[in-house]
Amino acid sequence: MSIDLIKNKLESAFPGAQIALKNTTSMHQGHGSCGLHLKTKIIYDGFKEVSLIERHRMIYEVLKDEMNSIIHALSIEAKYES
Repeated sequence: MSIDLIKNKLESAFPGAQIALKNTTSMHQGHGSCGLHLKTKIIYDGFKEVSLIERHRMIYEVLKDEMNSIIHALSIEAKYES
């Protein structure tokens, strides 16, 4: 699965959100991990009444298949527009 497909999956789950997704795998060469290292920033109005940990849970739920296969690490910044 490509980075674009992962981003599309997030966009479908969080309609209207501003989503940035960056592949940072090249910054982690040489420490023996396999899989993608990704960094995402999601700004979504639906996060307004949701705790930070629940926002992360929501994102991990969307990407649960990928987290169990092709994604090794995911850095998340999840906010709402204030």
